[in-house]
Amino acid sequence: MKIGIITFQCAHNYGAVLQAYGLKEYLRSLGYSVNIINYRPHYKVNTYRKFNPRYWLSRNPYKCIIRLFTEIIVKPTRIKRWYAFEDFMNGYLELYPHSKDEDYSMFHTLILGSDQIWNPGLTGGNFDKVYFGGNAKCNIISYAASSRFENLSKQQKSFFSDSLLKLKQISVRESSLANLLQPLVNKEIITVVDPTLLAGKKIFDKIAVPPKKEKYLLLYQIGQWKELNTLANKIAKKLDLEVIEIVSHPIIPKKGLVQTASPCEFIGYFQNASFIVTTSFHGSAFSIIYNKDFYCLRQNTNADLRLLSLLNKLDLGKRFLELGEEPKFETINYLEVNEKLDKEVQLSIEYLKTALN
Repeated sequence: MKIGIITFQCAHNYGAVLQAYGLKEYLRSLGYSVNIINYRPHYKVNTYRKFNPRYWLSRNPYKCIIRLFTEIIVKPTRIKRWYAFEDFMNGYLELYPHSKDEDYSMFHTLILGSDQIWNPGLTGGNFDKVYFGGNAKCNIISYAASSRFENLSKQQKSFFSDSLLKLKQISVRESSLANLLQPLVNKEIITVVDPTLLAGKKIFDKIAVPPKKEKYLLLYQIGQWKELNTLANKIAKKLDLEVIEIVSHPIIPKKGLVQTASPCEFIGYFQNASFIVTTSFHGSAFSIIYNKDFYCLRQNTNADLRLLSLLNKLDLGKRFLELGEEPKFETINYLEVNEKLDKEVQLSIEYLKTALN
């Protein structure tokens, strides 16, 4: 059986490309022929261009000068990082060409997801119909689709109600999204685990590239948070660890900063970390995959919903700290966590097998 996946495969974001790889590889392990549709919308491609005036332009002349100076410094890093992601996509994702009028009739099933494909804030300001199946004439299902919503407007409800009609089966990543969408459709919406958790250690170990560093605290944040840096340094000092930070976008270099890690090297840093501090959903997911002690920090944004959905499901809510809250340095009981995760993974496997039947 031939399966196509539509997701955020072209985003230069570790979580985006690794969840895509994880779902593809898991389905391949079941014996399916799998391709990821190489849909590269302008709003994604432009965000991660090697060269873009928006990196330094500003209406404020002073800011423009500062940004231009910064861009001169980080430009070589940006280019190296760009190739690290493009090489991974071309080498690991089994890409299938996308065309505007594609009906996907060569596939038995088209899977929408995972990641925030139903978040208009990440799809050019509007819902992108491609991420709802577009013109597909094959079976359509979603797997662990995600969004940003705490509530829906009348217009958004109408769009979801109409757009989800064509889906044979629907699954989402967060229970909060399932609760929002369930009243709008006449089929059950299932909550499943992120593809990284579905794929697990067995699949990611095969491509992980371990770092040369030993005994380090790994810091991975989306953006830069002063409070998170403070937390990481406090924990590192107590545990006598060096802080190694992986950043989501190029910044001015400093000690311990990793800016050009490939997705395979990213996995290796999580695999070998002594402790992890993060604001990222997938940073938390890989911490759990590799059974690491970790803490997350509340950002007071919609991202908190996605993190809490994952942590609460595994009774890890205590690893989610408020701004300024002191860590308790309690070790995670991964016997209990893995038991809960295994149950969630089994439910996700059952969903996929049923949906693909």
